[in-house]
Amino acid sequence: MKPKDALSCWIIFLGSAMALIGFGSAAGSFYIGDALLRLLFVLLGISLLLLLPTSFRLAKQKRSFCWMVAFAAISFALAYLVPSAPPKVGLRDYSIDASLMKFMISSLALVITGPVAASAGFGPLFNFTKHAHQASAYCFLTIAILLILYPLGLIISEISVNGLPGITWEFLTQDVSKHGAEGGIFPALVGTILLIGLTALIALPLGIGCAIYLQEYAKRGRLVRVIRTAVNILQGTPSIVHGLFGLAVFVPLFGISLLSGALIMGFLTLPIVIRTSEEAIRSIPQEIREGSYALGATQWQTIRKVVLPPALPGVITGVVLGLGRAAGETAPIMFTAVYFMGARVPGSLLDPIQALPYHLLELTRYWGAYPVEQNAWATAFLLLAIVLGINAGGIILRERYRQEF
Repeated sequence: MKPKDALSCWIIFLGSAMALIGFGSAAGSFYIGDALLRLLFVLLGISLLLLLPTSFRLAKQKRSFCWMVAFAAISFALAYLVPSAPPKVGLRDYSIDASLMKFMISSLALVITGPVAASAGFGPLFNFTKHAHQASAYCFLTIAILLILYPLGLIISEISVNGLPGITWEFLTQDVSKHGAEGGIFPALVGTILLIGLTALIALPLGIGCAIYLQEYAKRGRLVRVIRTAVNILQGTPSIVHGLFGLAVFVPLFGISLLSGALIMGFLTLPIVIRTSEEAIRSIPQEIREGSYALGATQWQTIRKVVLPPALPGVITGVVLGLGRAAGETAPIMFTAVYFMGARVPGSLLDPIQALPYHLLELTRYWGAYPVEQNAWATAFLLLAIVLGINAGGIILRERYRQEF
């Protein structure tokens, strides 16, 4: 292997390792240390400097060479600046009551710098040909993916690290007491599960039925445009407005109850189910329908036996998105369905409930006045686990029913 190729491969390896270390640091909520961080950036800067003569000779456009010079300088600057950062960087000067932890700054720098470094190594490796541009584009797409996964990993790791120690048998089986400082979340856990289940029973038949009507039965005209516009408006309506609507319409009829909360959550979920189900049904080729009609099937038989089975993965995706949103909403149910204390496991649809999102909201209000921090983190972990479980179940069902046409 030529020295130029070996050095390019080393830079690609170093950049990939930096991205993985940064992502692992964010996921584990730990700081890798000043020495290791400085070593990584210095090694990267030196490697880029060693590659500059070859890059200057091979680069057809000298801006590629100038870019590598600038990136080497940035690497050396980061080797000094990032380790020198304080443990917490306050944002009060920007009117933001928050602070950035040092591990967040360092991990973000590594996650961004790593793929850029790998991209810099591909240029000399492929002699700055079109293959180098293709590999560089792949690296920048990798940056986009990592930046999407970065906050997700940060949220999951932070909640898991702080919430898992609070998950005990007593916490899962007892009722709340002393403003959340003691007891558990059993009624809130059961209430959340019942609310999600009843929301699904309300939203799924209506949403899928509306999607079938709009796509298969309704003629293209003013009525269809009005319905779709109404669905779009309903989807964009803030959840607090849904809650006030439920307070004005459903609470006078059913009181603060599981049924009132499920009805308003059904309306909140309905637009998502309609839009995604309609898109899934629209994706089925028209030739399949025509083949079914040619064999003598009726329109309903065609929809039920031919159209819906291959559209089911897309429908399941919409259901998962809708129920995932319903599981985490607080504003609609705080007006219609929940109490923080006093509501036990509901014995009927007209009983009030406790729910994890509202329970977590109330715990944050007592933060500092009572020792509720551990229970708040544990509640957040359970709520996150429910949402992730809904998504995991949807993925499993979607893959099971997936059909290729």
